[in-house]
Amino acid sequence: MSFLKHKRSVDDIWPVRGKRVLVRVDFNVEITNGAIGKSKDQRIRAAIPTIRRITDQGGICILMSHMGRPTGHKYSVLKCDDAKRQRYLDIWKEERGAGYTVYFSLLSGDCKKKILLWSSVASDAADLSDVEGAGKTDLFASLSNDEKKMLLKRFQNDDHNAAFPQLRQYDGFHDELTLMPVAAHLYELLNADQSHPPVEVHFAEDCMNAGDMVASLLPGQVLLLENLRFYSDENSRIESERIMMAQHLASYGDFFVSDAFGTLHRRNSATTVELPAVMGHGCCGYLLKKEIESYVDLLGDTPRPMLAIVGGAKVADKISLLEHILQKIDTLIIGGALSFTFLKVAGYEIANSFHESGQSFIDKYGEKRNIDELAQNFLIRAKACNVQVLLPVDHVCHTVCEASDSPLITETAHIPNGYMGLDIGPRRIELYRKSISQSRAVVWNGPMGVFELPTYATGSFSIAKEIGDRTQEVGLISIIGGGSSTDAARMCGHASRVCHVSSGGAVSLDLLEEKVLPGIDALDDL
Repeated sequence: MSFLKHKRSVDDIWPVRGKRVLVRVDFNVEITNGAIGKSKDQRIRAAIPTIRRITDQGGICILMSHMGRPTGHKYSVLKCDDAKRQRYLDIWKEERGAGYTVYFSLLSGDCKKKILLWSSVASDAADLSDVEGAGKTDLFASLSNDEKKMLLKRFQNDDHNAAFPQLRQYDGFHDELTLMPVAAHLYELLNADQSHPPVEVHFAEDCMNAGDMVASLLPGQVLLLENLRFYSDENSRIESERIMMAQHLASYGDFFVSDAFGTLHRRNSATTVELPAVMGHGCCGYLLKKEIESYVDLLGDTPRPMLAIVGGAKVADKISLLEHILQKIDTLIIGGALSFTFLKVAGYEIANSFHESGQSFIDKYGEKRNIDELAQNFLIRAKACNVQVLLPVDHVCHTVCEASDSPLITETAHIPNGYMGLDIGPRRIELYRKSISQSRAVVWNGPMGVFELPTYATGSFSIAKEIGDRTQEVGLISIIGGGSSTDAARMCGHASRVCHVSSGGAVSLDLLEEKVLPGIDALDDL
């Protein structure tokens, strides 16, 4: 495969003892009230083998990660203004990443002004203009956390729907964006195994001002840097800003290891693209190594017949993948909400089921694409490629997307008026299981239904079980391609029984489409 090559790994770094190894990880996990649930820490656990490889041999492991999507501040500005830098550092520390000030900063000028006029600094706010840069965010930051929280709750309780589209990148001010709880959780995980020597885990409250902490680290110790995205340079569209951040971070280490699979499709990243270029080398950790090896095996000389199972919601998100894999597969299963658009254009009644029939979207080339035409042309092309396309023939339905003790199970692919399809039916489950049993390789990306509700989990869970059974019994080559399908497989306990569970949904799609990923391309070939 010319587009994806094996890369040098952490095993190729030698000697490690006393050396500082920068490791880009993906610790973007869900944190609630300062804690990480055991079911939410998979990304942290996945990085432990790479961390152990470094610390067990006396290396110094310096971890870098992002968390959420804060607006961030430019390093080029803050590095020259110690007072401003300290003010923002204090905000991050005092709010513990809860994001009150970040949330406020994303609002429009008039909304900011209105909130401040409710506050204890209303008299100061009255003199500020609505334009950007007038000082409203700095004034808000000076308030106590209790008052910030009260003001934002009042704002959200008002009718401000028009303001929320600009907040789509940020789930709300209760999200915790500091990595401090991750450091504590990582310490527990690393020291749970008594067969390994104890590991000290330190935390740097400012990722761009950690030089003294780095210099004080001893062999076998770990340092986790604070959220990289607290600086906008990490994912800036301006190359010079990304390079400046990469050059500063490069001063912390001797080697660079990339183990954040879910970020490698991003071209604008100081730590996944610019950092290995600045350091003159880069290798992959064990997580990324397994991802690359698995996709090389799947997309290289793959045993046939090969089956692709594709679910999800939007045709626009999956059509490129569907079109690309036609030359590599023998059978295609389309499930989930994605299937209803195809059923609709094929003439079936889908009632209130989610679909995109009659809609259009603008593709990456700026062209308007009609979704009905895309679906119809795809089915024609699949037939020309001798690929069997399997759509649902029965459904588990309800009038609303809620759990039910007595959902409607249809006899055919038609859905009666007033209902919506929420899972594949029992007849289609058996047909899909048969298709899996007849295949020698399977890739699954996207659930079959609303598996988060037990009523509609049977389809996705049955797929996961059958893939696991065939992998264990006859050596089926199997990959679950990240995202919700991974969550479904883990929820039903079959994720560990397949060949590989990918850790990145969007990145998995790019690899299946044989796109060159900037974060992989930046690493050294084997």
